[in-house]
Amino acid sequence: MKRFLVGYSADKGGCEALRLAAMLARSAGGQVIVAVILPETWDHPSPAMVDVEYAQFLERHAEKTLQQARAEMPAGITAEFLHHHAATASAGLLALARDMAADAIVLGSSRKAPMARFQEGTVASEILRSAQVPVALAPRGYVAPDAGLSRITCAISASGHSLALAHEAGRIAEGFHVPLRLATFIVRDRQMYPSGAGYDVENMVSNKFRAQALAVHDQIRAAWDGPLPPQSGLGDGRTWKEAVADLTWQPDEMLVIGSSRLGGLLRVFVGSNSGKVLRHAPVPRMIVPRITE
Repeated sequence: MKRFLVGYSADKGGCEALRLAAMLARSAGGQVIVAVILPETWDHPSPAMVDVEYAQFLERHAEKTLQQARAEMPAGITAEFLHHHAATASAGLLALARDMAADAIVLGSSRKAPMARFQEGTVASEILRSAQVPVALAPRGYVAPDAGLSRITCAISASGHSLALAHEAGRIAEGFHVPLRLATFIVRDRQMYPSGAGYDVENMVSNKFRAQALAVHDQIRAAWDGPLPPQSGLGDGRTWKEAVADLTWQPDEMLVIGSSRLGGLLRVFVGSNSGKVLRHAPVPRMIVPRITE
């Protein structure tokens, strides 16, 4: 993973995405492609030349935005700056990712997200449903560390389907020269009106899920053929927010999440549980396309 495509905009979300891409490029010894996506213009000029003036305005806007991106780019990072016309920002980024052989698309968060958390904007929402490369997401207010990544944490479920994702996360961690941690989240969700079985039975189910998760972690570690076996961690809480916060997070690590098995093969699609982890994680996250089991 060497080429990181940033969907850049002249706002805080764009700057946060650029910082994340630069940090990833520094960690992997790669490069950043900074792209400003502009609306498509008409092929033929109108009698009043309004379309020509509009096109010139867009070109000036793009150059000004790219100048800001150049100023924001940390020193020592190999970077390319360009603009591209497309029907939508998401369509333009997906086309560029394909044409420029990008290894990942990097985006920022909506300003509606709480600080240090992520919330999809319109562009991220569309890309997270159709990208064929991993998508890295910067949380709101993200400030990249001076050094590179220190660890990759991979969120896995307590099922055998997690093996392929764990190995993919292992390859990503190896490319960044950092260790891997496997993480599963146990949510003891107490409803306002408990079922007739009571909370004790609900806790028994959660404890069984916890034991199952540990068994899956041990199975993955036992079959690991990489240079360093992954660490293991469980987040336990009454809500998804508490379960995610139950783990210790380093400020310079990244969370890897797999696409839902309901999504298309080799495409990104975030399932409901993954979406909850994605929203509450306090670190950058990367969603990888669904791969074969």
